[in-house]
Amino acid sequence: MATLPVVPPHVDDSPDGTPRPGHDAYSGPSFGAPTSVRDDRRGGEKELVREASARGLTEARRDAVRRRALAEIPWWYSPHAHLAATTGIGVIVLVASVVFLARLDPGVRWTDLLVIPAVVLLANYYEWRVHKDVLHKRFWPFEVIYDKHTPMHHMIYVEEDMAVRDVRELRLVLIPAAGVLGIVLAAAPLAIGLAHFWSAAAGWLFLLTTSLFMVSYEVLHLCYHAPADSFIGRRGLIRILRAHHARHHDPRLMQRYNFNVTVPLFDWLMGTMAPAREAARGGDRGDRPRNRAA
Repeated sequence: MATLPVVPPHVDDSPDGTPRPGHDAYSGPSFGAPTSVRDDRRGGEKELVREASARGLTEARRDAVRRRALAEIPWWYSPHAHLAATTGIGVIVLVASVVFLARLDPGVRWTDLLVIPAVVLLANYYEWRVHKDVLHKRFWPFEVIYDKHTPMHHMIYVEEDMAVRDVRELRLVLIPAAGVLGIVLAAAPLAIGLAHFWSAAAGWLFLLTTSLFMVSYEVLHLCYHAPADSFIGRRGLIRILRAHHARHHDPRLMQRYNFNVTVPLFDWLMGTMAPAREAARGGDRGDRPRNRAA
């Protein structure tokens, strides 16, 4: 395994990864924390993100974040139910779209099929934009999304160590089920508009493609965080796509590069493909990406 980036000299970690008294302390994730401690924890998270963005975190430091994140998972949380809910919502919309398309009279015209590539392009851009400007920048009303992603997900999983170690960590990887439902509800008016101004088939194809893309995003992202030597991790396509996503998990690069999770089309188009490793090492000597979130 490659050597992890070191923390700045002023951070004096104890053996369990917790900063010693007198240094910036991380007391647990703000995501899901009681209101009484949330603001204080967000302050600790800002320091943690600054630290990681500058030079990275020691493995002990990341393990401390992981332990506290797992310790605060509610007793009622079920990782299997979480996965079933996020993918299930997409699958239900997908199946409903197929059923209604099969019942249409007249059926699908070739011009209706143009909706599919258009939605794929739109969804890939949406994935890139939301990841770049919502998951890595904290602002109202999406603070909770940032809190779960940058100071939690990115502080635990780094390029050299991407795999989940406990099934409960699905809570740290998967989209909240409410977020998936929100995407479906946001897509519904667009589908209705297409059905009205174009055709009913175009509207259902819009929903079908959107839900299929959403399920693909969720499943692929989970595969990237499977152990590299697992059956899934050894698949050729997963290895290629995981390498792109893993570069985004270098904490020194996460705010600027590799925001696509499915296919890196808009990373390529928008110039946010991570530089070669040699260039990144050169950045360690002074041209480091700045942390916009902290």
